[in-house]
Amino acid sequence: MSQIISILKTNFFLICFLSIFFYIPLSSIFYLNLNSGMTNWVELFNNPLFFRFLTFTITQSILSIILSSSIGLITGYFLANSNIPFRSFFRAALTVPFLFPPLVLLLGFVILFDSSGILSNLFTNYSFDPFSFNGIIIAHSLYNISLMTRILESGFLSEPESFHQLADSLGVNKWTKFKNITFPHIKPYFLSAILLVFLYTFNSFAIVLILGQVKLQTIEVMIYNQTKLRLNYDFASSLVIIQLLLNLSIIYLYTKQTSYETENSALTIKKYTKFNIWPFLFIIFITILTWLPFILLFFSVIEGLIQAPSIVIDQLFSGDYDRFLGTSSSRVLLNSIIFGIFTSIFTISMILALIYSSLQFNTNKIDRLTSPIILIPMATSAITISFALIQTHGQFSFFSDFVSIYILSAHIIAALPFTSRVLFSSFSRVPKEFIIAAKTFGLSNFKIMYSIIMPLIKSGLLIAFLFSFAISLGEFGATYYLARGEWTTLSLAIERLFASRNTLLPNLYASLLVIFSLLIFWVIEKFGSVDLRL
Repeated sequence: MSQIISILKTNFFLICFLSIFFYIPLSSIFYLNLNSGMTNWVELFNNPLFFRFLTFTITQSILSIILSSSIGLITGYFLANSNIPFRSFFRAALTVPFLFPPLVLLLGFVILFDSSGILSNLFTNYSFDPFSFNGIIIAHSLYNISLMTRILESGFLSEPESFHQLADSLGVNKWTKFKNITFPHIKPYFLSAILLVFLYTFNSFAIVLILGQVKLQTIEVMIYNQTKLRLNYDFASSLVIIQLLLNLSIIYLYTKQTSYETENSALTIKKYTKFNIWPFLFIIFITILTWLPFILLFFSVIEGLIQAPSIVIDQLFSGDYDRFLGTSSSRVLLNSIIFGIFTSIFTISMILALIYSSLQFNTNKIDRLTSPIILIPMATSAITISFALIQTHGQFSFFSDFVSIYILSAHIIAALPFTSRVLFSSFSRVPKEFIIAAKTFGLSNFKIMYSIIMPLIKSGLLIAFLFSFAISLGEFGATYYLARGEWTTLSLAIERLFASRNTLLPNLYASLLVIFSLLIFWVIEKFGSVDLRL
């Protein structure tokens, strides 16, 4: 009992934070729904728009999975099994785009596919509309190719080379080898990749909000419209419950798959055959395809810098009020940095407190304690969190006076699962013999934490800090829902300037986000490895 009390004291801040900013607000939505009785459910199921948008949400998720998995399966196979020059470069190039915020892809996507974009200028009969169902499918697929490729390549690398050598010596044909060796090994990776992509596309907000406009909405966009624009909270609470239950089901299946991978697979070193030009050309083509929107984005900024460098710099660091931003450009940069730094500090501090608790308590029980911290926030979308915060705290004047605290809390909740994964993964690699020996010599838990664990997980701390900073920098949904003009961030500024004729400044903001994402990737590759799974 005393150990439990000690753990509660150690994690007092984390418990209070999640209670005030997550669990109590989320519970208020369930209470609102129960208090409304069956009326809102009847209204929901009698509303044809609900079934239309639910069908759209599921359909676009499935089609995005089919397209991205088809490309990712071939790309992952070639990266794992073909003799390709510059393999490490292509692997890195095909991983980085998934780390970019969706709005960055969106800007480059529109530059490429819009009626006044690059393809329209090159082809006279060009008629593709990016602001359509097909545009959403392609945008989601481009964004998820990186995720699919990275995970499926790991699946192909998990095949033991000795199995193939034995099969070759027995004269087994290619189909039998695929059915009995390759497929069983890539199956759990393939399923986890599908579930993860489905989770991202099912809860898509920024891409569907902008490309779908009013006619196409995911459940996430529908929740936003019902709460923020129509103030129909009872109706929206039913949507939240449906979305949350579906998300939890997907995450449960996903965690079952990833636990299987962790227990039953290990990457192998392949002995490659002679060089084949076709896999090499395919990899080049897919790399160019995934990077083309970002390359065009950079070219548009470079063009602006060449034509009027002083204007570009003045716009970026201007302290003058901008009516589209609701504040100045310099304040946008400052807001983004402040939110990013505090998000990183708070998330790391809370996870370190959990790690410290594991020194004085059974590690398995700590894992069970951290599961709700990881799973439930993952299943709860940014719009749902924002709606819940307004439902619980919006009635108080403190909310409007200090809305920045609520924006920061949403950023922290979004970053917690990723920070938890990085730091607990680093902690798991600390030799347990060191901790046991330190306790034998009479060192206190604090001394063990400070003198042994912290130095050994310092690379994980750096990665966690940068990852949390990047998540905050790219966070859009909660900031879009909660922020007023003075708290506009880079992602929100990109959206607000998107419809204006001044495309240079949002492109410049997006380029800054790309550069920072590249920096994060470089640091992670230098001090660890990139695992796009949770």
